[in-house]
Amino acid sequence: MEPSIGNQPEDRICDRCRSLNLSRYKFTTQETVTASSTTITGDFDAVGFDSADLGFLDEIYRNRVTCSFCRLLYNASHSSTGSGIGHDGLNAQGRRVRCSMEWHHDCRGDDSMPTTRRLRVFSDDAAFTDFYVVPILPSSTEKVSLLGKLKDREAVDYQLLSRWHEVCSGNHESCQAHQKKGSYPFKHPIRLLDVNAMRLCEADMTVSPVKYAALSYVWGRQQTITLCRENLQALLHRAPEEALPNTVQDAITVVRELGLSYIWVDALCIIQDDDRDKMEQIASMSQIYQQATLSICVAYGSSSQHGIPGVSLPPGAQNVGLYQNIQLTTLRPVAAIVGASMWDSRAWTFQERLLSTRCAIFTAGGMIWQCPTTTWREDIESSLIRPAWTLDSVASPLQALQGNPLRSYINCVNIYSGRLLSFLSDKLVAFTGLTQILSRKLSSKLEYGMPLRYLDWALLWEPESTGKRIRVDEYTGLVSWSWCGWEQKVNWRFSSIEGTLFNLHNWLTEHTWIVWYLGDGEKWNLAWDKKEYKDPSASPSRWDGYTFGHYDEYGRSVDVIRRRNKRRLNTDWTHEKDDENNFALSTSHRPGKGFLLFQTFTSWFALSRKSHSKQTDMGKGLHRFGLTDKLGDWCGTVILDTEWFNSVGGLFEFAAISDAKEFSFEELDTWNYYISEERQQAEWYCFYALMLRWEQDANGEAVAERVGLAKIYQSSFFSRSFKPCSWKSIVLS
Repeated sequence: MEPSIGNQPEDRICDRCRSLNLSRYKFTTQETVTASSTTITGDFDAVGFDSADLGFLDEIYRNRVTCSFCRLLYNASHSSTGSGIGHDGLNAQGRRVRCSMEWHHDCRGDDSMPTTRRLRVFSDDAAFTDFYVVPILPSSTEKVSLLGKLKDREAVDYQLLSRWHEVCSGNHESCQAHQKKGSYPFKHPIRLLDVNAMRLCEADMTVSPVKYAALSYVWGRQQTITLCRENLQALLHRAPEEALPNTVQDAITVVRELGLSYIWVDALCIIQDDDRDKMEQIASMSQIYQQATLSICVAYGSSSQHGIPGVSLPPGAQNVGLYQNIQLTTLRPVAAIVGASMWDSRAWTFQERLLSTRCAIFTAGGMIWQCPTTTWREDIESSLIRPAWTLDSVASPLQALQGNPLRSYINCVNIYSGRLLSFLSDKLVAFTGLTQILSRKLSSKLEYGMPLRYLDWALLWEPESTGKRIRVDEYTGLVSWSWCGWEQKVNWRFSSIEGTLFNLHNWLTEHTWIVWYLGDGEKWNLAWDKKEYKDPSASPSRWDGYTFGHYDEYGRSVDVIRRRNKRRLNTDWTHEKDDENNFALSTSHRPGKGFLLFQTFTSWFALSRKSHSKQTDMGKGLHRFGLTDKLGDWCGTVILDTEWFNSVGGLFEFAAISDAKEFSFEELDTWNYYISEERQQAEWYCFYALMLRWEQDANGEAVAERVGLAKIYQSSFFSRSFKPCSWKSIVLS
């Protein structure tokens, strides 16, 4: 075991570290942003602000006994888990690791605020987690420096946490607005744990609202005590504190220290063996976390038995060292600290964090505050009166809900779909709270995780990691056409959908044609109903979804209808010519819950290793495959799991769903590959197409399963399919 810094306080540094010429003036400017652009004061050394090579980690590690700064770097870069770097400074393959540093500006507020800098230490190959070096503010200094400070070695600083809560609740207008406007009224009473009387109570928040905290934590394999129908009356009388998991007991301690009387804990406030109660409470999840005065987030441990650092457990040690009489500490980025926890890998906790107005996050590295206004941490002396952007706000998931509504939707789905669930059947349920928030931002219903007002565009998701279909009964809503029906992490790749984003509304109006119907278990309904469009007279913006139209249920132009009908005449169309708008009434297929019914063109192509892309290995078990037509020419591309190599050479059916612009350079490397395809003068010469696999539903009827999203030349679709292109009805499971 390495000796702690406390046992080696001597201030000795090696020649390499001395040449860095660090001083307090390099970490903080003495002027405002405006003034510093014209004047330089103190012993400012402009040359010393360049990026620098610190050498190799093995050299730094060898010097850690005799050099206090090398020891500081060793303590920050070496980890007993994860990095694979040994005490000798070599990586898992026995190779040397180069270490570099660069200066980053911090604390960007208004022009009247001083700016600070942090020294970032990193390796180009990310062999270890980046960290910052900052000086510790002398205890005699009263001025807020936005630099480091010493933490309490014994316990959580409850006084600081209380101050954070007080300032945010009273002064942060954006946080107050987030709490007031973002949530629907409670539809049902909720249960809360009274931490003074130690019993459950029911609270009707619409009649007599009370101030409460909410707990977000990792359950682990089992809970020692949960609310069931059998023990409901007993827990309403008394909840035995000593029988609760350590994490819950510690959260109760935090709530009491803050002077609050109530806490919401899912295991104790939802009847776990009552499906109706579960559904009611889960439907209120956005209200529960958004209306809580504070969410206590325990980003530590793998179960509820671990407890909270600084409450019942010792707080994490602080890495402190000396550099020529300057006391320094190291800071890992907040995103890295939280991201290293199991709590940050879970699907339920992602929703809980994003829905929360205020989060007090307890981690192995210390206590962190995050709200829509700012990020604070207990090892930094922060300005509470004038909150400013700092490096600690980088990569905050709270940003996922800010800005363009479609961007918010993409960010949330991208992060959430990569999170872990103990029960895969919960994948849609654990997104319920975010669904309510995103639905309001998009002015669209979200069904099965998909915004129905943007359905043609929403279907363009692609996998970012390998994963299989989640196969459960249809009533769980995990359908193949939505990302929620797969174990994969997904995204909307910019290289694939770039053409749709110049004017999304125009693309939906001019380059899509399908009338989508959604089954509810009893009948087929339009997936998007124009009655939902609130203001038919308003001029749509470029980011609007479907709007009211005279020629089509989804607002398409008359040119789209004519082009669709002309294409149908050129296909081998053997089905009865249904009126598109009455199509759902004429179909005999069972309207299974979540089934998607539509008509479009389908063609057949061969899966090929021939991918005219420079990068075919997409990482995480994915590969970019090519598609070839009946002449053997490359005609498209699709990203699938590598297990599909077993199917290379096989024929597969593809259903065209919308027009796509030309292939991006990532999809088709035109510098290195010759393509025989004669491109049309128009830009939109490709189709987005769903790769289909046919199966039988519970009633033995044929339904299609989506297995991938392809981009294919339109000319190949109509004239070079292995089987004649046809216009057909499809039910997508």
